[in-house]
Amino acid sequence: MRKSILLTTIGILSCVLLQAQTTKEEMLANLKKTAGNNMAYQPEIKPQTPAPKGYKPFYISHYGRHGSRYHYSGFDYIMLQRTMKAADDANALTDAGKDLKNRVDRLCEDGINRAGDLTQTGFNQHQGIAERMVNSFPEVFADNANIVVKSSTSHRVLCSMDAFMQKMKAMRPTLNVTTESSKRIMSYINNEERDSVTRYLNRTDGFRRANDSLDHALCHPERLVKQVFADTAYIRIKVNGHQFMRKLFDIQCNMQNIDDLDFDFSDFFTADEMFDNWQLTNVYWYANFSNCPYADSRGAWCGRNLLATILDDADKALAGNGVSANLRFGHDTGLAPLASLMQLEGTTAQVTDFAELYKVWCDYKIIPMAGNIQMIFYKSDKSKDVLVKVMLNENEVKLPLESKTAPYYKWTDVEKFYRDILAKTK
Repeated sequence: MRKSILLTTIGILSCVLLQAQTTKEEMLANLKKTAGNNMAYQPEIKPQTPAPKGYKPFYISHYGRHGSRYHYSGFDYIMLQRTMKAADDANALTDAGKDLKNRVDRLCEDGINRAGDLTQTGFNQHQGIAERMVNSFPEVFADNANIVVKSSTSHRVLCSMDAFMQKMKAMRPTLNVTTESSKRIMSYINNEERDSVTRYLNRTDGFRRANDSLDHALCHPERLVKQVFADTAYIRIKVNGHQFMRKLFDIQCNMQNIDDLDFDFSDFFTADEMFDNWQLTNVYWYANFSNCPYADSRGAWCGRNLLATILDDADKALAGNGVSANLRFGHDTGLAPLASLMQLEGTTAQVTDFAELYKVWCDYKIIPMAGNIQMIFYKSDKSKDVLVKVMLNENEVKLPLESKTAPYYKWTDVEKFYRDILAKTK
């Protein structure tokens, strides 16, 4: 039964998916997009659709990923530095390889003790989101409004929350804010089940064939390896070209998030190589955290506790508990499943041919640094119906529901839709 819960609306959304297809040309025109989930937040925010006559916003439910950070793993820095030093000691580097080694050394010196830390870019991203939220929905942040804020225990997430609230309080000093960051809320703030999903995928012959086929088709490290390493015997014995390319690309993807370095590693890749390597990363996020058929959509189920909390908190607010906004701060591993479980426009694709995945499902559109979902609730003195619209990365998205006022939907319809989904994911 679980397998069917995210398939029921594919027919409804097929026309939307066709309209939203991504092209290789689009990616090559802005290679920063090939950073995928490491792309620094750069939303192309479109004008919002006016609310139906008489309706005003009164409550916001939000979940946001931390902002731009240093590369999450200091171990990756160390291993890359060791690889380059060993090759240099063996006199096995080309001139380009020596240049790469120097850059890697500079990167390690700057970031080795800052792995995962929020950068100033990440701080600014959350300040910008907060400012736009207050300016767009001033009614929610009236004098003495009560704001409840929850955060993952991760340092970069706490700093993101702090940046957001600093700006919000500066704009609205009278807000009453309560915060919590504790292990007791991690079961929904970031209910990551990556290990169990990955184990399920690895037992699935279809997934292994599709994944291996794409990897074989797209990852060709020979040119890069020859550019960096001068000794063919050394390459044969000491260099795993596939691992070297994938890890260097991973580190390159994060360079746009670092403020105080004046270089990256993009010149070691061709545009096609960046596009191809991104596709492999995109498949990883799709398979483990979204609606991948090979996993029977198990990746999306990781969002069930968070979605249940969002619904429960909304019910309490609508019942009159005095809360004007519930703001939650977490991770990409929380945001991707939530967006998929909510069946937001652009997140529902069911793809088994991974070579076609990028056309209809893109990690950078869903989980960039500082990615976020905002649910804005509206009410009117002339109607008993509460309306809600959803924004993904500050742009309105459609839901697979009928509504004459889309992207505004009746809350009763939205809640029933999501409660029914949750009932099938237990």
